[in-house]
Amino acid sequence: MKINKLLNNLEEYVAVLSLLIASLLVFLQVVLRYGFNISLVWSEEVSRYIIIWFILVGSSIAVREKAHATVDAVVAFLPTIPKKICSILANLIGVTFSVVLIWSGSITVSNVIEFGNVTPAVGIPMAIPYLALPVGGALMLIRFLQLFIQDITNFKTSAPHDKPPISDGRGTR
Repeated sequence: MKINKLLNNLEEYVAVLSLLIASLLVFLQVVLRYGFNISLVWSEEVSRYIIIWFILVGSSIAVREKAHATVDAVVAFLPTIPKKICSILANLIGVTFSVVLIWSGSITVSNVIEFGNVTPAVGIPMAIPYLALPVGGALMLIRFLQLFIQDITNFKTSAPHDKPPISDGRGTR
């Protein structure tokens, strides 16, 4: 549980800090460009890469919070057991997507390292921006696996004949 809390905090701090820095860089660039007719060559590139990292780390947070956009028009009308099965399948699809993202992102990072590409304005290795793909995929994989395990546990503990408690207006009886 401590590792999960550490991961939660790390994701949130990276997301908040990256969004703050990117916003400040874009704001500074706009003020300098239109107010003083000066342009920072590097600010657009850095803010673009920071936003990429923000999106991929933020996707992991969205998986954790179950905040991704879903199309549940049909699933909403299903009984409890088929709903749970759909949730398990959705998490398996998320796990598959995350594995593909890690795999393809790792290949891309290794290719960029092999060719020695650097960013045009700042000159940092292009592997750093591209590393967001496997790192974000790994974070999402962890979150999808957590949801999958949670769904399996909930599926096993609730029997199909379980009914919600009947309320008499003063609480449950």
